[in-house]
Amino acid sequence: MSNLSEVKILFVDDEVNILNTLRRLMSLEDFDCYFANSGKEGIALLEKDTFDIIVSDMRMPEMNGDEFLTLAKEINPQSTRFILSGYADFNSMMNALNKGGVQQFIAKPWDDELLVAKLTEAAQFTVIRKERDQLIKLTQKQAAELKEANQLLEARVEARTQEVKQTSDMLDLSYQELKSSYSIFIDVIAQVLQLRSVAPKDHLNDIAETARALAKALGENNQTLDDVYKAAKLHELGKIGIPESVLKKPLGQLQGAELTEYKQYPMQGYSLMASLDNLGEVANLIRAHCERFDGKGFPSKLKGNNIPIGARIVAISMNYFLFRNGLLDGRSHTKEESEGYIKAIAGRVVDPQLIDVFIQVVNNQLERKGKHEVRVQVLNLKTGMVLSRDLFNLRGVIMLTKGAVLTEKIITKLKFIAEKEASQYVLYIEALPDEE
Repeated sequence: MSNLSEVKILFVDDEVNILNTLRRLMSLEDFDCYFANSGKEGIALLEKDTFDIIVSDMRMPEMNGDEFLTLAKEINPQSTRFILSGYADFNSMMNALNKGGVQQFIAKPWDDELLVAKLTEAAQFTVIRKERDQLIKLTQKQAAELKEANQLLEARVEARTQEVKQTSDMLDLSYQELKSSYSIFIDVIAQVLQLRSVAPKDHLNDIAETARALAKALGENNQTLDDVYKAAKLHELGKIGIPESVLKKPLGQLQGAELTEYKQYPMQGYSLMASLDNLGEVANLIRAHCERFDGKGFPSKLKGNNIPIGARIVAISMNYFLFRNGLLDGRSHTKEESEGYIKAIAGRVVDPQLIDVFIQVVNNQLERKGKHEVRVQVLNLKTGMVLSRDLFNLRGVIMLTKGAVLTEKIITKLKFIAEKEASQYVLYIEALPDEE
């Protein structure tokens, strides 16, 4: 297999307009693409031909995406399987991951460049894998021929065999490392968690990136940096079993049975992660990230330095962004208010020795993130402005995607929505050089 034009991709979606959009997008690429309007139609194509990449919707009539991908794995086990869906049922997602062998999850509406990049990456892996298989077959053929060769050439045969064997072993090792990589798992689960959350889209990323930057500023080793980042990215994993009615409430309003149920999530997240190889320390940090410095946290009431340093790092980053993004009291806060809050809870909730370094780190992170953007209220929008971040409504549903150009019609609709919901939306706009 010499190029990407020989890579066969099957798209399965019950919505004709989605398939048409994908067909137009893929017409600009080199792949050999096929399209099916249902799971049954996709299975029929799989029984006739072999596909390298399979991209399926999740919610479809007659046959759901997880059912289709499970059958697709049995028919075509060598394929790379994607979910392309705006639907985030956890049980179906777990079935797709475990039984369907899904390697990637991309949420609708998708970003064209990201989708093409992911497909290109999978296609390149397919080419490498097939070249590896061809190399192994060639090795076996050469070994058989060399075995029958003249005894005078025995030394040369042995040298060639060892050379090819080393190449094959290296390819095998790379392939196994790719299969055992947990980065795919973490990205998929984080995307599922984000779909259930009422927090801003960047909430988990902000917590994880700031926590990693803080660990680095504190001089922690690379392994700790990696563990802290993964734990921060997945610290809400245990919330997957909590009803949305509870998750939608600000934390300060939870009480009684709802608060009791909420406090179970660190242990539930730990239980889901603890059995996974190479993520044991990540699971421990998830378990301890709600412990308080004064010993009044949960689930184990650890106190002070008895709380792992990684968990203390995740905790201060989490508490800062919970307050800043309005998840504690239902109202988002400024940088100055958020700094005041984190200082106020130092020594009680978070490690006081981390405060000064954390404030410097989080300000650097936010400054770097917002260097080329400005915040603009709905009433001050102008035509031609370009969004630098996705825009979500109060229920967490995306209204406009990053890169959208504001027209008079769009601005009128946004003003109508803001007035109807009695909320002053703030949009992040790409800044011109003289605005930064």
